[in-house]
Amino acid sequence: MSFSHASGAIASGLLRQLLAGTAAVALTAGAAQAQTPAPAAAAGADAYGDEDTEVEELVVTAGVRALRGSVAGDIAPEVTLSAREIRAYGAASVSELLEALAPQTGSGQGNGGRPVVLINGARASGFSEIRDLPTEAIARVEILPEEVSLKYGYPAEQKVVNMVLRQRFRATLAEGSVQVPTQGAAGSTVAGHAAVLRIQRGQRLTLDAKATQSDSILEADRDVIGASPFRTLQPDTTNVVFNAVYARPLGNGVSGTLNGTYESTDTESKLGLSPFSTEALTRRSTSDNASLAGAMSGAYAGWQWSYTGNLSRNVAKSFNDRALGAIAYTDRTKSVTTSAQSDIVLNRAFFDLPAGQIGATLTGRVSTTNLESEALRAGATTATDLTRNIGQLQASFDVPLLRAGEGLGETFGKLSGNVNLGYQHLSDYGDLETVGAGLNWTPVKPLRLLASVNRTDQAPTINQLGDPVVATPGVRVFDLSRGETVDVTRVTGGSPNLTGGQREVLKLGVTYKPFDETNLTFQANYVSSRTEDVVASFPSASTQVEAAFPNRFVRDASGRLVQIDARPVNFASQARDELRYGFTYSRNVGPQPTPEQIAAMRQRRAEGRPPGGEGPGGGYRGGGGGRGGGGGFGGFGGGGPRGGVFQFGVYHTVAFRDDILIRPGLPELDLLDGAAIGAGGGSPRHQVDVQANYTKGGLGASLNANWQAATRVEGGPTADDLEFSDQTTVNLRLFADLGAQPIARDYRWLRGARATLSVDNLFDSRQEVRDGTGVTPISYQPDLLDPVGRSVKLTVRKLFF
Repeated sequence: MSFSHASGAIASGLLRQLLAGTAAVALTAGAAQAQTPAPAAAAGADAYGDEDTEVEELVVTAGVRALRGSVAGDIAPEVTLSAREIRAYGAASVSELLEALAPQTGSGQGNGGRPVVLINGARASGFSEIRDLPTEAIARVEILPEEVSLKYGYPAEQKVVNMVLRQRFRATLAEGSVQVPTQGAAGSTVAGHAAVLRIQRGQRLTLDAKATQSDSILEADRDVIGASPFRTLQPDTTNVVFNAVYARPLGNGVSGTLNGTYESTDTESKLGLSPFSTEALTRRSTSDNASLAGAMSGAYAGWQWSYTGNLSRNVAKSFNDRALGAIAYTDRTKSVTTSAQSDIVLNRAFFDLPAGQIGATLTGRVSTTNLESEALRAGATTATDLTRNIGQLQASFDVPLLRAGEGLGETFGKLSGNVNLGYQHLSDYGDLETVGAGLNWTPVKPLRLLASVNRTDQAPTINQLGDPVVATPGVRVFDLSRGETVDVTRVTGGSPNLTGGQREVLKLGVTYKPFDETNLTFQANYVSSRTEDVVASFPSASTQVEAAFPNRFVRDASGRLVQIDARPVNFASQARDELRYGFTYSRNVGPQPTPEQIAAMRQRRAEGRPPGGEGPGGGYRGGGGGRGGGGGFGGFGGGGPRGGVFQFGVYHTVAFRDDILIRPGLPELDLLDGAAIGAGGGSPRHQVDVQANYTKGGLGASLNANWQAATRVEGGPTADDLEFSDQTTVNLRLFADLGAQPIARDYRWLRGARATLSVDNLFDSRQEVRDGTGVTPISYQPDLLDPVGRSVKLTVRKLFF
């Protein structure tokens, strides 16, 4: 069957399934619309003058007072950022903000990656729905522990970030940036970005387009021993993204969102001089991804419900030049991944207990994924056609055990428990189960303790099983067995013989906020994880790894390493114990708006008048730009209270254990003491993250620093150990909201303009690697490990209100 015919048939089948699911939800939504709507919450004012002081709206539900857009449940946020504090990070979009918040949103419970992101306390149709929003449109950000994700139908593996948007915002965005490494122009990146955003009482429209071009970096552009002008350290890359979002209330408490995204990426790398010409061997790859996602939410018969569905199609191609003996080949691969998924999440409180009501979250999910791949390698063609259909059910129950101030709660405080169960059936694999439980205890108001344990069955992904096999020549690796750097052919792709595993995680967490009037929060989380039959990327070449997977390494007659099969593998087990603790502190700087000024803002909003008028220190001008907007209020008004904010945070992670058993009967690998599974050395025992932000009067600075301890990797019998130095990386961002400066009173066109100067790796820090004689192996030269080093980025951004 041809690719086009098979892909069309599969896409048609998936579309029918998705439409069937959407129709079923539409019927549910129609029934929900027939219900009597709940009273709408009173509207709150959006902002105060140029300082963007959000007037928080209190919503009362079942006698519980909560801020507008708060998450469900009784677990309070670990960190809450106001609009002013968000601006102190200098981030232009949600994506940049999440990157800046990474030290606070990281989790030891999952496998890394982005946190769960909510919009106004509700599930989003996908991350693309919110990733491009300008930070000026955000009224508040809440960071919550992993346990909260259960209430939204997700596994308790990632932290939750709730983005509460402004009720009114209106702007058109134009942005351009240039980023240049300080070592030279090679590797420069140029980007352009244009967007339209409208938010008006629940209705939201986003139209966004971005284009990015990154130039290649050749070995000859950097200080590399034996540098070749025919080998790239960074590929030439072009990326284009189009994103559209439309959300609106549908009536009777039901709201809906539709999100369409298209992304195209092209890359080209040089792999070394061809033995048959004066040109370089090249690798070219393209990826085109299109997706359509939707979300709906509402209430029916006492249940809160939400639905999300998506359909996506990705086409990836690669063309890889290589020489085999005296013959030149161009290997070709093509993979087409088509997927569809539908989720329905139901929430309800029922069964009264002395301490409160039991809350239930029920989740149902169906999904289907098809992967077709073709590979032409050294003249031989192979093909793969895999399909995975998944049916999933998940239930989470929150049980109040003690109510603060009543009965035993007078002595022990507030206590609640959680039990969660999950079941999945994978058509190509079998059944997977998840079981978890947790406790949430607040003995006294400033202190909260969390404990959770869960066991999750895991299966290899369809890409880990069926991605096309690619052989890339000329890849430099360090052969620890012989203590030498060699160029090898590296084979990557799917491995059809992978098996699934099981992961158990124990977490103990504490959050302490000692003062009501001071924004100071201490946090500590201890996470212990154990995984059996781990599916992992193939580790770097070492004596232990080669002993466990001898068929993955090919050596010539002299014993020189010539090829590594680096497709994914199963490890027998992995264990890690870590403690992460630290604090965040925030305080206002300079004059702040008074309660009277905030009340006046509310009054003007209630009367439908724009937020103009005279404020202290001269007339202030809101950035709303008249009718329907309130849109500006992003710090571009000029005048008014010129207060700012200072933030500081420090987090320390210490690992007590990080072990891997590759195969029974082999020695256990201690990644903290001499073993490694990656080319970057072992696992650092200590890591420290520092974040400091300051902004006032539209000017600001944001600094984040990361330090990780030194590591060591043991060599083979004929080779020395490798010592990897500790490393400190500092990133600095300076920004100016030009419209908030006094000059903007005379030059109105500056309103909404921002200039940002970012310096990544401020001190051009590179990790140093030495062998036993103090010499740096060729493959560990600093410019090979990090060809970019320090880079400077200038961004000019303009919001038109």
